[in-house]
Amino acid sequence: MNWREYPMARLLLPLMAGILSGTVVEAKQQWAYLAALALLAVGLAYWQRGRQQYGRRWHFGLALSFFLLGSGMLLSYAHDERRTHHHFSKLSPADEEMALLCRIESIEPGARKLKAKVAVQAIAAEAGQMQPSAGKLLAYLDIDAPSRALAAGDIVMLKTKPQAIPPPLNPKTFDYARYLHFQNIHYQAFIREGGWQLVSHQPNLLSRTAHLRHYCLRVLREHMPTENEFAVAAALVLGYKANLTEEVRNAYAHTGAMHVLAVSGLHVGFVHLVVAFLLGLLPFSGRRWILTRTALAIACIWGFALLTGASPSVLRAAAMFSFLAAGQAMKRHTNVYNTLAASAFCLLCFNPYLLFSIGFQLSYLAVLGIVYFQPRIYRLWYIENKLGDYIWKLMAVSLAAQLSTSPISIYYFHQFPAYFWLSGLVVVPAAAFILLSGLALFALQGIPLLGLMIGKLLYAIVWVVNALIFLIQQLPGGLAEGIWVSGLAAGLMYAALASIAAAIESRNFRWVLGALTALSLAALLQADRAWQTANQQALAIYHLNRHSAIDLFDGRQAASLQSEGLAEETLLFAAKQYRWYRGIAKAHSLTTTESGQGCNWQLHGGLLQFGALRLAIVQDRRLLQGPGHIAVDALLLCKDAAVSIGELSEKFDFKMLVIDGSNRFGKVRQWQEECRELGVPYHYTGEDGAWVAETGKPPSHH
Repeated sequence: MNWREYPMARLLLPLMAGILSGTVVEAKQQWAYLAALALLAVGLAYWQRGRQQYGRRWHFGLALSFFLLGSGMLLSYAHDERRTHHHFSKLSPADEEMALLCRIESIEPGARKLKAKVAVQAIAAEAGQMQPSAGKLLAYLDIDAPSRALAAGDIVMLKTKPQAIPPPLNPKTFDYARYLHFQNIHYQAFIREGGWQLVSHQPNLLSRTAHLRHYCLRVLREHMPTENEFAVAAALVLGYKANLTEEVRNAYAHTGAMHVLAVSGLHVGFVHLVVAFLLGLLPFSGRRWILTRTALAIACIWGFALLTGASPSVLRAAAMFSFLAAGQAMKRHTNVYNTLAASAFCLLCFNPYLLFSIGFQLSYLAVLGIVYFQPRIYRLWYIENKLGDYIWKLMAVSLAAQLSTSPISIYYFHQFPAYFWLSGLVVVPAAAFILLSGLALFALQGIPLLGLMIGKLLYAIVWVVNALIFLIQQLPGGLAEGIWVSGLAAGLMYAALASIAAAIESRNFRWVLGALTALSLAALLQADRAWQTANQQALAIYHLNRHSAIDLFDGRQAASLQSEGLAEETLLFAAKQYRWYRGIAKAHSLTTTESGQGCNWQLHGGLLQFGALRLAIVQDRRLLQGPGHIAVDALLLCKDAAVSIGELSEKFDFKMLVIDGSNRFGKVRQWQEECRELGVPYHYTGEDGAWVAETGKPPSHH
């Protein structure tokens, strides 16, 4: 493999490194860095003059790489909307109601409210005039008749107090604030009834594609009588996932088929093939027709990308197929790796935050794996039977994609679907029929009998696919959950994959040794983590609305102290990820009013002794009634206990007061005020997050 054959990859790597660096480097340092690079480039251009120009050719490459590194840093910094001087958060005092003129970019129904992503255009000034502004906002509106009529492109006036999106309150749970940050959304607003007013409707390209998308959804609804089939068809054909139930999501995720529900290269490839086939039927020729045909194909590709919501995966696919179509029109030899790098380079220049999108990462890694490993896996087994050969080819695709995405999938989702190869045999060929049938249904809906027949066919295919996916999910041992690897371990696994690829290309055994070394280091990291987990002692008080939950981690065992009536799903939503991080699959449960004991802990009468830590759980006044003074490390206040901080200070000698989410907000504010007056240190889980106390050495790898 000649590195010079992939110039776009050589440009992409320093740009990616710069974007990663730009998330942590301060602005002043970035500008100073870019100025230094500019001076370096000028100096190198001067030094290049001379007889040894060819010998110094690497100087230019080095200077260009550093320039792209600095450019990536600046792109990352400048893309953050909060850096603009006219962002709405800078034009009005914090925590004050403001009037914002906004354009709705997208709107979809939630469980209880409508969730709208809006772009702020102006803010009401003191004199009643509108001052130009900018920024994105996540607005939640009550669901009623007027709000249901809102659509993308509508201009609305919102009266609200924007709030910064808070970080997660429980450890290792999904960081929604970080997820929205990389969509350039940093504030949210809850719009009360009568707090918004429709100003006008100014349709643009996005709003028109949103209206077309809603029309297509109505067509699907007419022909999909059952909810699960409609949800899967809408996700697979249009990228619309709002109607996917938890049951369907789990079935596809646990069988390794979730990628099919995210519109990506598979879907865009089908669209490109169909458009190319239809355009090839037209009786035209010549240079002008080739250019026109290419422009039409690219327009159809990007039209489909917009129709399906323009997710990172579909943007990657649209960019890649656009480069392929352009290369074919110019009769240039296209290298798929170079095309992939070029599409990623262009997308990152447009939106550097795409680099942090899980969909973007998985999409490119899957395509790289399929392009490189699939032919090599396929050649390992020759099957003469055509059906067997076709099945093996599909399995090779699934194996290649899983090989290249498994490390990052385990890192993000902490699970591995064992039957991914079996679900791939079902969903990959079915996806083509579902997508083509869906597009044909949208186009031929107006023809009564033909439209009805296509709708019936589409429903039958989706029903069969769903039935098979649910059947595969029921197979024993299908999903390994709770696998926690560090970012460094995942990186070492990719280093091993790269070394294996280098060994295949160079036929050099030293690369095999490099792969074994990387895998050995990853295994050592996991062994070290397992040893530390086996010796851990830690306590975690989670934040749960109107409930209390405490986990005691004692080596590989765990106990959960819970308030009565706490649903298992509610607890797992808050605690499952942290339990996996601690190496715990299941915890023994008992209520906070019961008595119990383990190897290193004992609970009796609301007093918990766990290793060297003593915790008093105050739910009422009973602990205050006994004689004597009680020394504890921490106090937990829960269930709106009818006590004052002064009374607690007289009865207990404690270092920290913990208030959890089982208490009413008004009661919490009363206790906080008392703590500030008396100088008592406190921790409120609703603001400060879960309270974690280490009584032993915790795992060091996150």
